[in-house]
Amino acid sequence: MSQSIEEHMGSRIARIRKQRGLTQQGLAMRAHVSKSLLSKVECGQKPASPALVAACARALSVSTSELLGQPYAEELRRDRMDALIQPIREGLENWDIALDWETAPRPAALIWADVQRVLEQRRQAQYTGMVRDLPGLIDESVQATHTSTGEEQRLAYECLAETFRCVFTVAWKLGFHDLATVALDRLAWTAPHTDEPGLAAMHAFLRAQTTMASGRYDVGLRVVDRALRDLDGQTSRRPKGIEAMRGMLHLRAATIAGRMKDRDHADARLAEARALARATGEVPDFGVTWGPVNVGVHAVAIASEADDFGRAIELAEDVHIPRGWTRSRAGHHWMDLGRAHAWAGHPEQALDCLYQARRIAPQQTRYHPTVRETVLALKRQERTRSGSLAQYAEWVGT
Repeated sequence: MSQSIEEHMGSRIARIRKQRGLTQQGLAMRAHVSKSLLSKVECGQKPASPALVAACARALSVSTSELLGQPYAEELRRDRMDALIQPIREGLENWDIALDWETAPRPAALIWADVQRVLEQRRQAQYTGMVRDLPGLIDESVQATHTSTGEEQRLAYECLAETFRCVFTVAWKLGFHDLATVALDRLAWTAPHTDEPGLAAMHAFLRAQTTMASGRYDVGLRVVDRALRDLDGQTSRRPKGIEAMRGMLHLRAATIAGRMKDRDHADARLAEARALARATGEVPDFGVTWGPVNVGVHAVAIASEADDFGRAIELAEDVHIPRGWTRSRAGHHWMDLGRAHAWAGHPEQALDCLYQARRIAPQQTRYHPTVRETVLALKRQERTRSGSLAQYAEWVGT
């Protein structure tokens, strides 16, 4: 946890490094990064890329969330979000045990309708409603799996799987990575009961996300490729959704390759995804945002994460987000582009992007480490005091 709201990621790395009794050279050798880069990151002259954060976290034997300063406890308390997390923790305690209910759970179709509403809240980054509803939906879905048979039972398991997926998202976004890991384990147990290969692919997609945070890119790529092989020849009730998951897995692999600094591999995976997207068009199934626009958004993010800021800005010129597009992905795009502009020396454009992210997905933006790091970078760079930047920094909590 950060000791100061002004502590950027580089200074946080330096603080923990010193607590471990390591020199910059010692940490650089352990993290397999150059001492020059580490020095510039620690003093705020260079951004801490996700790959560098993961490498330093492994070398320092801490979680990436600790280096990111997550969860942001003060802001969560101020927004009363922290009080909504504990019921979810308690809800995850049961995923397989029938309880003595005085009344039967609702039919699975009615539970499914509420699950779809929560999935849409997830896509639109509306976390408050999600976390309020998820504990009850978990309990009811578990009970329904024990009081039904046949297709009714299968659908109840699908409801349960999707609730665990939603818990993973909100826990990860808010910085509760331990809770997200529990949700991922629950999804792994539930997905085979759904007889739906798209949910097994979803588990692989999310698992690969956790491997990126820990810097285990070798594991992440193998998880993705195994999931892609498993999808071959599978039948599904939602065949377009299967193609969407196939494309999302390629995007995940592209992101991993980008963090490995393997641009050729990343470009090849993006090409695979782009070809699929041209064939399918926009497919909002399994709660994902799949289609040509998301491929373009990922290309910008990968370039920004690789600190290739000029390329990220150039690629963004070809990204045209349609009206009504998923707010979570649109907001993330503006965060990534804001980061690129900030470190490319375009403070006004960077702040404009951050305000776009806030307008589109305020809760996601407020709690995202990329935004905080970008705001702190802009504050260090500003020559004259900016009222707009000060207001934004206060809103974020920096």
